[in-house]
Amino acid sequence: MASFESKALSTILRLSNIKNTFDHVLDQKNPKSEETKVVPKKLNSNLHVEKSQFNGRNVFTLSPKHEGNASHILYLHGGAYTHGFKKFHWDFIEKMIISTNCTVIAPDYPLAPRYTYKDSYDMVMPIYRDLILKVGGKNIILMGDSSGGGFALALAQKIRDEGLENANQIILLSPWLDVSMENTDMLTIEPKDPILSITGLRRTGQSYAGNSSLQNPLLSPIYGSVERLGKISIFIGTNDILEADTRKLRKIAQEKGIEINYFNYEEMVHDWMFFNLPESKLVIKQILDLVDSNSII
Repeated sequence: MASFESKALSTILRLSNIKNTFDHVLDQKNPKSEETKVVPKKLNSNLHVEKSQFNGRNVFTLSPKHEGNASHILYLHGGAYTHGFKKFHWDFIEKMIISTNCTVIAPDYPLAPRYTYKDSYDMVMPIYRDLILKVGGKNIILMGDSSGGGFALALAQKIRDEGLENANQIILLSPWLDVSMENTDMLTIEPKDPILSITGLRRTGQSYAGNSSLQNPLLSPIYGSVERLGKISIFIGTNDILEADTRKLRKIAQEKGIEINYFNYEEMVHDWMFFNLPESKLVIKQILDLVDSNSII
């Protein structure tokens, strides 16, 4: 049963009409692609922060002040491919680094409506290739939330298809796995979801896809193969329309004899792990345990 705090949050989210957020971005007369120019000041105090650029976009590398371990996380933020890094992303990244001594590479990848997925891959693939040369695939974790979760899985599939050494783990937080939004099981979940709408996500997916098919695995990794990838872990809540496709992906994997670490939280909303809820504490611990396990492999 969901906590009082969680139920209160769901009520507040419904009243805020957050479901229309992504529509507002696309409906602007002169929409701009969000860019992250700096990290919050407190991160510079608590962590070692480096900023570099690739294709005119910022790449942030964050690590412990003291010597860290070998684990490197390539973190792809969520935001329906229209919104950039938010404070809760940086808070989560800071917590991971302080708790596990890992290093996080956080690219501010191009977003819709100005850019498409092709621009994002043009930025992120070279970053991954460079990371392989520096630390090797066994020391890499691909991680992302929401759209970034879908991007992380699709990136792993592309890495495999190009014959590159893949990441040891793929950790997906409330991942968006199919931008076509074709799974009819979402219709039964949508009334319970205070954050995401099927039509809103389909619009942003179309914008990010450009002229490509929405079922292109580079956009919708549920249509790609889950074979010969690193260990996949999924964290999802039952009051999130994206849960429908995580169940579908798990079934696809099981039919191939592939077991996914699947953490399904009753009555939790999209990206609940970033909210200050009683349920968030447990899921954060589970995520950190996975990151920690990578450093001892």
